[in-house]
Amino acid sequence: MQTNTVSLQRLTYFTILIFLAVYLLIIGQTILAPLAFGALFAFMLKPVCSFVERWIKWRMLAVLVTMLVASLPLIGVTMFFSTQFVNVVKDMPSIKEKLNAGATTLYEWAQKLFGYTEAQTDQFISEQIPKLMDAPLSFLGVGVSSSTTFFTGFFLTVIYIFLFLLYRSAFKNFVLVQSEKNNRDKVAGLMKKIQKVIQKYLYGLLLVILIMGIMNSAGLAIIGIRHAMFWGFLAATLAIIPYVGTFLGGLLPFLYALATASHSWQPVAVVILFITVQALEGNLITPNVVGSTVKVNPLAAIVALLVGAKIWGIAGMVLSLPATALLKEYLKQFDTWKPVGFLLSDEIAEDHDTIKKRWDNERFRLRNFFKRK
Repeated sequence: MQTNTVSLQRLTYFTILIFLAVYLLIIGQTILAPLAFGALFAFMLKPVCSFVERWIKWRMLAVLVTMLVASLPLIGVTMFFSTQFVNVVKDMPSIKEKLNAGATTLYEWAQKLFGYTEAQTDQFISEQIPKLMDAPLSFLGVGVSSSTTFFTGFFLTVIYIFLFLLYRSAFKNFVLVQSEKNNRDKVAGLMKKIQKVIQKYLYGLLLVILIMGIMNSAGLAIIGIRHAMFWGFLAATLAIIPYVGTFLGGLLPFLYALATASHSWQPVAVVILFITVQALEGNLITPNVVGSTVKVNPLAAIVALLVGAKIWGIAGMVLSLPATALLKEYLKQFDTWKPVGFLLSDEIAEDHDTIKKRWDNERFRLRNFFKRK
């Protein structure tokens, strides 16, 4: 009878462990966030490092060459964004004035459409325009400052990538020897699957950013927006932050178009462009490029996004999706947690009866994890 009873002690220990883990993540952010990014990019660079090691037998030198090769595109992208950003900054003195004039025109149109009085419109403009101007920059400012300083986190991440690549065999063997010998093949398979998920996510993400950047830039250039490549690739890069980044990536070029466009239809065209590109990304590009292996359903993604933002700010938002994808694959390795792993995936929208068909069995009950032993 006891074997079928949920153990309050096990349930309590599990709850305490979750709260303790979250608490440690919050207080250890400055150390753990760069560590997480370091591990993520080390997984991404492992195939490149293994290839380099075929020609350079000394691992330390091979790792340095790998990181140097990987840094070249990053340096090129940084130089491009820096140059373009300088050009955008030159337009800043006139942007605020034009934004105010453009927003005034917009609210005057809204006044006629919705029947606001002139006093109500003036009050709304005076209250909302500063917020509209400051919101995107304040969001980015909070995100950058949320993990001490950007440069400290960046250099720590670089160091962690180097060390993870250098000592990867030792880390792998350490994990393997923690399991029984007859179970090591399963553990090794899980490690390979995790590596595959991370690599597919990161390589796919880079390809999605490239495709979206080209589409955004081409669309903005056709519309006639200045610095089209800068705004197009900035929006594509910000899209790595689910939902929030997508909105911000579209809002910034819209505000710029509102302030600098010579025709009133151009800001509207920018909105239509980004809605179209986002629809293509969500329904066609990402599913085919990244694949279902790392896809989680929107509910799980939003919850993970909010939790990640609460714990680590923008760093947590960026890591939320790959972390949820890894959690999904890990849970699928255990009978008790397989239905939970399925609930995190995007497969639940395809077959509503899958859980009942596949896991309507006592060994898949979640309460088994908390039963008395």
